[in-house]
Amino acid sequence: MKIERSVHESFCSVYADAVVRFIVSGANEDVSFDAKAQCFVSKPVDEGTPPASCEWWVGDDWPTFVGPLPCPTDLAQPKFSEAVLRDAIIHALKKSATGKRMSQILAGLD
Repeated sequence: MKIERSVHESFCSVYADAVVRFIVSGANEDVSFDAKAQCFVSKPVDEGTPPASCEWWVGDDWPTFVGPLPCPTDLAQPKFSEAVLRDAIIHALKKSATGKRMSQILAGLD
């Protein structure tokens, strides 16, 4: 159980960081599980890389996975804050059964 919680927390953090970088830079990333380090990692993918070529593609469809958030999610909004958005995404994913399930599947714990 401790391993599952640690893996899920790693997923939430890495995914949130990737989403914030996507919003700020527009660059898509791939979130995957590093079995040796027992944690999730993300890496940028080349422009035009199809989502199906990634373990967990981070792009403009992220709100469908995370759901609505109580903070600005658009860089152009005056009260936008990377730190607040990151924390809101982590909070949403930690409470999400879908987020927990996805982290388990990607980590091979399923």
